[in-house]
Amino acid sequence: MFRCFAQLQHRQKPQPQSSPGSSSSSSGSSARTRRRRSNSKAVSLESNTKGLLKRPVHQPPTLQPPPLPPDPGAGSAPQQQQQIRQAQAQQQLQQAALQHQKQQTAQMGTVSKPLGGARTSQDELVDYLIRSKLVKSARVADALRAVDRGKYVNTAYASRTDAYQDHPLAIGEGQTISAPHMHAICLELLEPHLTPGARVLDVGSGSGYLAAAMAKMVAPDGFVLGVDKVPELVVRSRASLQAANPELLAAQGGHELLRITHGNALSDMLASEPPFAAIHVGAAADEMHQVLLDKLAPGGRMVIPVGPHYSYQVLMAVDKDAAGHVTTQALMDVGYVPLTRPSEYEDGSLL
Repeated sequence: MFRCFAQLQHRQKPQPQSSPGSSSSSSGSSARTRRRRSNSKAVSLESNTKGLLKRPVHQPPTLQPPPLPPDPGAGSAPQQQQQIRQAQAQQQLQQAALQHQKQQTAQMGTVSKPLGGARTSQDELVDYLIRSKLVKSARVADALRAVDRGKYVNTAYASRTDAYQDHPLAIGEGQTISAPHMHAICLELLEPHLTPGARVLDVGSGSGYLAAAMAKMVAPDGFVLGVDKVPELVVRSRASLQAANPELLAAQGGHELLRITHGNALSDMLASEPPFAAIHVGAAADEMHQVLLDKLAPGGRMVIPVGPHYSYQVLMAVDKDAAGHVTTQALMDVGYVPLTRPSEYEDGSLL
């Protein structure tokens, strides 16, 4: 789930530049300086995703965690203090999320809209992702065409037209739906494991959009479990699925392709679940949580952002071989909302 700034991890070392008032000793030196200045203005680099994403490098804004809410007073009952604290922390988190979204949209600039105007349909959005070489496999393209992003956005925060542009959108409760390019990247990374019959876990399922796309890929007999800690988002995403893709939900006597449930994936709620061939984590983990590694099946892959909350993280591909050995690969810099433990508030303080 998502605020996401896709930014490449492996960056070219900046070339030295002459100071504005300095002069070159020769015409050759001056030409080299001009070339260095030109090259340093808008250089596109490539991460070790082998060309999966190319974007101009920019300096990310600094996002600080919300300040600790004030103590409501020693005279209040403990339960009232906790409720006030939760409400204040949630309000500050939402403000931080919306500000981060505005910063991201501004940073992405013209990347979000093609020449000739805004996109107005899901097909146009998928065509854009294909032209941008973000969607490469036919299976990912087909899944994205079958799940209309415009039907999963919260219209209180964004219009249907906004849904087809390449930037994240607020969906309420201080959370966001990821930018389409990040959905494309994660689906491509997981594509070899999103096979018919596979079991998939989506942590921080949010709007339900990505979980629906993955369910399309593991049909007809696979299963996707979406987990979100925000009950309001669970209710909303179920309603979106019922309206947009009811074929993914369990019909009477039929196979259940997708289930969205409320809970915290870092708790013991997954204890009785069999392992998953693919795991997508849509929130920033401050460490590689063992509970998630334990639920990754041998031969499976997990895509997870790892790093400090309210800052930039590194998107990691985590693979487990048939013998259970785990290897990790750092892919790119991203920015996600926090993945919190059951005992934590969004700002990292303890309940």
